[in-house]
Amino acid sequence: MPIPTYTPGYPPDGSSLGQTKSTIRNNLDGTFQTLAVDHINNNGQPGTQPAGYHTIIHQVPQVSVATVSGYNQVFSGVPGTLIVNGVTTPAIPSNGDTQLYSLTGAGGLSQLTGYNAAQNGYMWVGGLLLQWGRKTLTGSQGERATILFNTANVNFPNNVFNMQATLICKAGGTGSSDNTLSIVNGSISNTSFQYQYNGNGGGNYPAFFWLAIGN
Repeated sequence: MPIPTYTPGYPPDGSSLGQTKSTIRNNLDGTFQTLAVDHINNNGQPGTQPAGYHTIIHQVPQVSVATVSGYNQVFSGVPGTLIVNGVTTPAIPSNGDTQLYSLTGAGGLSQLTGYNAAQNGYMWVGGLLLQWGRKTLTGSQGERATILFNTANVNFPNNVFNMQATLICKAGGTGSSDNTLSIVNGSISNTSFQYQYNGNGGGNYPAFFWLAIGN
């Protein structure tokens, strides 16, 4: 049964209770039912929880949001479509699904959700974007190549704060301490990085893992 439509101005001056009773009832019942959406109602239902407490929160995706000075806002929107303070948000992920955001009273925007749980993937965590992957090595001395962030070429919208790369040793391998893997100085950008591998271990290092942290 739908929630009754609220009719303002009731009871009007000069009207009798009999003339306005049904409208007043709809206004009261409708207000009660509306407040009960996503909340424990006035009677402590469902269950026996405190009236007014949230049950579940259904968020209507926003199209455009602006800073409210002194207040934090949490809302949902579609990355790449949502506009915050006149700027379109990065489409990460770009699958058209809704994600959660937080906007501080000073205008600080954080994307809180969105991920790709794959071997080469990414995840938003409290405003930080983590990206990771695995790269197969050819084993050649002085091997150098560029790696694009994520297989879907997901870029960091603002900054890259940290990069890590770790060699993977073949099971039972007898690697040499001469094997080094480095991130090339000055090669880190919001879209990619370069590595250099100096191998002398007889193919005992077939690949490496990498992890990047930014926003």
